[in-house]
Amino acid sequence: MNSVARDISVGHGRGRGLGPGRGGRRGRAALAVVLAVGALLGSSAAAHAADLGMILYTTPAGKRATLNQPEPGRCYTLSGAGLTSNLSLVGKTAHFYPKARCAGAPVADLGPGKRQNVRFSSLRVDAD
Repeated sequence: MNSVARDISVGHGRGRGLGPGRGGRRGRAALAVVLAVGALLGSSAAAHAADLGMILYTTPAGKRATLNQPEPGRCYTLSGAGLTSNLSLVGKTAHFYPKARCAGAPVADLGPGKRQNVRFSSLRVDAD
């Protein structure tokens, strides 16, 4: 519970408008507003953070790595060699290239939710 809601609910009717007696409805209404605003802000931030998804890949050193929120149309020069997954939340295909700067023909095209072993030096997600 956030500090604003906690401060309101702790009063138990002692001059804060909660509990039985005078002002109880006003305190409950204020608490409801605080909780509703918190829920709205939390869900909005979570939805924005999950807009594009992520690419999970294995580095040439064998470590797992993540590219969060890949910007559609942008080329990312990073190397992978092993299991690679496209966890796109907006239906975008990821294209993996054998050279830096997305040069040459893609060695793999992974649609949303797809995974396979890929050796690559750069990647690009479909533009809008």
